This record gives sequence, C-alpha cells and structure tokens, in this order.
Amino acid sequence: MPTLQTRKDNQHENICEELLRERAAVLSRAGIAVEDAIDRLMSVEQEIETKISLLKLFRTQAHDREILDKQKLLHEEINLNIDQFNDLCRNAQLKYYYLIVTREAMGLRRHEMIKEIYRIPSIKKKYRRFDG
Repeated sequence: MPTLQTRKDNQHENICEELLRERAAVLSRAGIAVEDAIDRLMSVEQEIETKISLLKLFRTQAHDREILDKQKLLHEEINLNIDQFNDLCRNAQLKYYYLIVTREAMGLRRHEMIKEIYRIPSIKKKYRRFDG
C-alpha cells in the first residue's frame, strides 16, 4: 500500500509531466503559426515571380494595344500581390515575435537556431512604374 508521501510524489511527478507536455504543445503551436505564415509568403512570392516572368515575356512581343493592356493589368496585379506579400510579411514577423516571447517566458534565452529555422523575407518594394 502506497504511503501518503509516495502518492504526493506521484501526483507531483504527474503534474510536472503534464506541465512539460503543455509547454511543448505551446511552443509547437507557436512554431507552426510561424511556419504557416512563411508558407503563405512563399506562395505569394512564387505568384509574383511568375507574373514578373510573364510580364517580361509580353515586353518582348509586338506592342499592339491588346499586349499593352495585358502588360498594364499584369503590372497592377504584381503590385497588388506585393501589397499582399508585405501584409503577410508583417504577419509572419508578428508570429515570430510571439514565438520568441513564448520562448523567453519559458526561460529559453538562446534564439540563434530559431533565427536560422524561421527566415522571414524582407518587405518588397512596388514593381517599377508601368511605362507601356
């Protein structure tokens, strides 16, 4: 038959184990939030690069009215995607900040590896002015 002290020790160990699991889950969720934000960034960045390539292709073609209209529309779409990218970039930076704050609150002070794992790109400038 377990003694009162043994039961208290077991309860204490169970609570400590539960706290460790919860800490791991919190860190995991914070990391996943940063990863998701970066994934969305990469998706929009790929879309921007595809549209820029298409715009460059159009610029090599004859400059009739239809091609010029497509170029202008594509240029506007690129800049809208850049605005979207920049919004997502700020969101990813905020999620990264939350991750660092969470780590700090848990007593984790070294973040060098975290900086390497979660690389958030810089904000983009608008695509140069459309000159037709």
